Amino acid sequence: MTRIRGKALLLSALLLAMPAHAEEHKARAVIKALDRAVLSGELAARVTSLPKRPGESFKRGELLVGLDCDLYEAQASKVAAENNAAKIKLDNARQLNELRSIGSLDVALAQSEYAQTQAELRIARINTQRCQITAPYDGKVVTLLVNQHENIRQQQELIEIVADQRLEAEVVVPATWLSWLRPSMPLTLQIDETGDRVEATIAAISPAIDPVSQTLLLRARFAQSSELMPGMSATAYIGQTDTQ
Repeated sequence: MTRIRGKALLLSALLLAMPAHAEEHKARAVIKALDRAVLSGELAARVTSLPKRPGESFKRGELLVGLDCDLYEAQASKVAAENNAAKIKLDNARQLNELRSIGSLDVALAQSEYAQTQAELRIARINTQRCQITAPYDGKVVTLLVNQHENIRQQQELIEIVADQRLEAEVVVPATWLSWLRPSMPLTLQIDETGDRVEATIAAISPAIDPVSQTLLLRARFAQSSELMPGMSATAYIGQTDTQ
């Protein structure tokens, strides 16, 4: 009896030492990409190239949309010639000023003309660079919003892209959970579309509560997200542990 009573006391002590695990809380979540954008054209031009199709991958710096640049290249060449002429005129004005053939006002005017053509040349070169819309990061094409050979206007939306390897989950939870939620807490996401369970940790807790729904937004970071896609929905399971 003494031995049995001793084992019972030892078991009771172990149970008291272990944290009591309360019910597992669950909430709805959605998978989102950290980088997702709709790229627009900054020029009015004709689309000459769309090398990537929806679903295809690309690397940072790769061409996504090519525009007809003949007009802008011609303008850049014209301004470059004007800039060169203004530089010759300025050099000549400085030489004449040293010989006392012209005054300082003429030199200042030549300097101003040269500065103006330099600014116009920079603008022309920027426009030629805008004829090629390149990828700002590694990712995939979501959808094309324009077709090849179409003429586009300024600020027209052309292509939607996403960085599908940089994902996070947004979890909406009751505001009453704020009393025990903490950053870096682990959670498990069960993906609706695949049924897979993915481990994550709370990266940040929104500093504001929605006054209408009395809910709070959490951002969760994945340990591994290669099988996930932006737009997937999930159920998040967060375990609350109370110490006695």
